[in-house]
Amino acid sequence: MNYNREIKMNFKNISLNLQILIGLFILISIYYIINIGNKYIEENKKIKIDTRRLSKLFIFLLFIFLVYILTKKYKFLSEIINILVLSSILAYLLNPIVDFFKKKNIPDLWSVIFVYIIIFLIIFIFSFVLIPKIIREFRNIGSILPDYLNKIYEYIDRVQNKYYSNFKNLPPQFDGIRDIFEENINNLESIIIKWIKKFVDITTNAFSKIFTLILVPIISFYFLKDKEFFKKKIYLTIPKAYRGEIVKLFKEMDKSISQFIRGRIIVGIFVGITTTIALFILNIDFAFSIGMLAGIADIIPYFGPVIGIIPAVFFALLEGPLKALWVIITFTTIQQIENNIITPKVVGESVGIHPVTVIISLILGGGFFGILGMILAIPVVAVVKILYSYIVEKVN
Repeated sequence: MNYNREIKMNFKNISLNLQILIGLFILISIYYIINIGNKYIEENKKIKIDTRRLSKLFIFLLFIFLVYILTKKYKFLSEIINILVLSSILAYLLNPIVDFFKKKNIPDLWSVIFVYIIIFLIIFIFSFVLIPKIIREFRNIGSILPDYLNKIYEYIDRVQNKYYSNFKNLPPQFDGIRDIFEENINNLESIIIKWIKKFVDITTNAFSKIFTLILVPIISFYFLKDKEFFKKKIYLTIPKAYRGEIVKLFKEMDKSISQFIRGRIIVGIFVGITTTIALFILNIDFAFSIGMLAGIADIIPYFGPVIGIIPAVFFALLEGPLKALWVIITFTTIQQIENNIITPKVVGESVGIHPVTVIISLILGGGFFGILGMILAIPVVAVVKILYSYIVEKVN
């Protein structure tokens, strides 16, 4: 088994090296073709290549490639980069709250401390009250799933007796639905139980990485406390000729994506809380877990609300069509409040991406990187759009 794994790893490395060599060969070929072609055309029509800038770009790409190779070979380097990236993201998300306290004439250090106290209180409540409840509900779903499937059978029988008992020839499609349930009940149970087990394993694995969990907030703390120091250091690393443009570019990116990210989080919290309360009032099973799922899923535009409503309608339908109708009405009301009142206020039109582009980017992000890809798709596309506009402007 280990021997086969080594062969696969070696094959991957050889394949990667070949791809890099082919890429370099193509780039060098293009460069020489352009230089040869320039000898036979007029001066004003020649394609001019800035070799100084090209060499800088090559060195930068080579550096990125070396970092990639080293992180593949030494896992601890990959872990360090992940910690720094996560710390930067956390600091970026918490920065507006820190700035809020600073505006109240609270010193930088105490502003960060107040924010961390609030965050730790939320984590404490979430860890000791909410997470155990969510895990219990997920386990209950797996244990009582057969009972729910029996309820579906009973519902099919009632509909069959009520509407088709007086007919000699029952629609074959109706029996087919029942056959599908009977044939796939074991598969359905195993899939859901496997998914629940995977969820528990991921949660356990997350808590097992205690080193990362401790380091990320500590490093974020210093990023927030010494924000001006780090900003100055980064600013000085930028070549003088490009400082103005790069700072302007980063400000534009921040303006475009920061309001979107923070706004979606606020909207997600609103949807999660209101959905949970509404499902509790309607006495829907697993209201808490479904509400939390709806809140997290709502961060994903367009697809998120659908992910949240499906389990709620499913469990409500087992209690009766009327209750399912009430759930649909409730979700629709929450979505209307979100789309027409909450979202315009906290998110706005900061990203400025066409809905078709949003949907395509969500599909691609989900296809390549799963749920995380769908969550990050819009910010990434926003950054790409800004960079593309900048490059086009420079070229023109």
